[in-house]
Amino acid sequence: MRLGLVTDIHNDYENLARALEAFHHHQVDQVVTIGDSCDAFAPPEGADAVASLLELCGAIGVWGNHDFHLCREVPEFCKDKFAPATFEFMRSMKPNLEIDRCFFSHKDASVDPNDVEQLWSFEEGSRDLHARAKAAFAANQHGRQFVGHYHCWWAATPSGPLDWDGTERLTLLPSERYLVVIAGVFQGKCAVLDTTNGVLDPLDWSRT
Repeated sequence: MRLGLVTDIHNDYENLARALEAFHHHQVDQVVTIGDSCDAFAPPEGADAVASLLELCGAIGVWGNHDFHLCREVPEFCKDKFAPATFEFMRSMKPNLEIDRCFFSHKDASVDPNDVEQLWSFEEGSRDLHARAKAAFAANQHGRQFVGHYHCWWAATPSGPLDWDGTERLTLLPSERYLVVIAGVFQGKCAVLDTTNGVLDPLDWSRT
């Protein structure tokens, strides 16, 4: 199966449209959003278009810290900011997803996605992603874990970080376990994952 991975869209419908066009070119079977698709705390412009584009392509996904409130009981400060169709789509987001033996969550699996305080926690302020990876491997036994949130390309195995920065494809060996951070759509980045052969192709149009 070929998955088109987007994360941290943050209402950027123009970059999302570019990502979806790339996915069409790569013939993905399913689009997966890994959280922070529509941003409840940013200016609302673009959010309704993001939700519409994701719904039209049949996207499934998980919530993050910025869109948590749009996926649950909507607080008063959000109710007048977005179209009813946006709330309807966002309610389809899950705390996490498992697809073809791959695990998707906005932050690592050691974080309770139903606890918004944990989703917002800044204990990773030093960006110690190695520590986050250790926690993820301890909390979840899936061979392939994918997260967003950190706005960068990064990957690790239980042995430690990999020498990979998203400038080339990453091959995930079936005998190894991985945590992979996907960079954000708002940065002009997304990825295509072939779950059959374990190849992750990072796509980056920010430098073109």
